[in-house]
Amino acid sequence: MRQHYPHNITLKVKSNVAVAGTSLSGFCTGALLGAGASLYFTGTECTKVVYTSSSSGSTGYPRESYSTATIVRSIISLDWSGTSSVASFHFPIPDQLPSSMNHEDGNGSFIIISYQLKLQLGGREIVEVVPIQIISKPVCNPTPSPYVEDHVRRR
Repeated sequence: MRQHYPHNITLKVKSNVAVAGTSLSGFCTGALLGAGASLYFTGTECTKVVYTSSSSGSTGYPRESYSTATIVRSIISLDWSGTSSVASFHFPIPDQLPSSMNHEDGNGSFIIISYQLKLQLGGREIVEVVPIQIISKPVCNPTPSPYVEDHVRRR
């Protein structure tokens, strides 16, 4: 039998925007959080490519190709202090994550990279979802390619 949890449970993050390689923190509140609460950080990439396929000598046929991939899925531990109904969390964001994005080309093709925190109770019911905007980690001291160095010298 499915358990029903009250909807007075909340998930709060310090900031919904984070740079890859830094950390995300916040807290959860609610009376039943101790009963099988899990917090997940997930990232997904969804793409659709519209293209034309043709046989030799015939007109093209419109085709579509779809793909969905999980970029990251991490379980975040909740820090319960005593009998409190507040659980805090703090976790590092992997430093190689691509930036969040949503791009459409006007012909039906698109790419979406999105991240979110999900609070789940009892192993089944998702109680709260918070979207997270990730900015990819800046490259430190980039080494220019030989092509760039050669191009700059010619000017």
